[in-house]
Amino acid sequence: MAEGYPGPAGWETARRPGQLRFVASVACWWVPFSRLSRSTEAAVGYFELGMMEAALGELDQLPPADQQETEVLELRSVIHQQTGRWVEAARAFQALCNRRDADLEHFIGWGCCLYELGAHDEARKALLSAPAPFRSNGLWNYHLACYEALCGHFDDARSRVEQAIRLDPCLRRMALQNTHLAPLLTGAA
Repeated sequence: MAEGYPGPAGWETARRPGQLRFVASVACWWVPFSRLSRSTEAAVGYFELGMMEAALGELDQLPPADQQETEVLELRSVIHQQTGRWVEAARAFQALCNRRDADLEHFIGWGCCLYELGAHDEARKALLSAPAPFRSNGLWNYHLACYEALCGHFDDARSRVEQAIRLDPCLRRMALQNTHLAPLLTGAA
């Protein structure tokens, strides 16, 4: 962006490096980039280049208070998943799930990491710790059905996979391709 020319949504470059100026119809004020935003942007850049250790290094430089920010934990979880560091990914997802603003994807991600570690009952418990409104989601029920089947709870697994398909009919195809769930739908279990 050239000096003084409006950028997206009214932002323009500032005269001081590392700052943007928001131009409103009445007032202008300076908004400095935070250390958090610089580090997370750098980490995302490294991640996109496939430089996972450099991305983690950027995040590691953040102060302890910033380590628990949602964007930092989400980025850590994805990097650890991409590198097969399931314990670290599970820890990051668990921290996300402990937040008041946890998303359904955080619980599913936590369960998937525990699944990769062979901790099927813990994966089941991770999903069951999700807030009640998430239980009406097809994908939540699908993943829980998988973990129930892996734990030998076949009646619960069948009930969950049927519920998943009722909530989201597109999940039938996935369930029929899943070696743990397909027998429950075809009556072979």
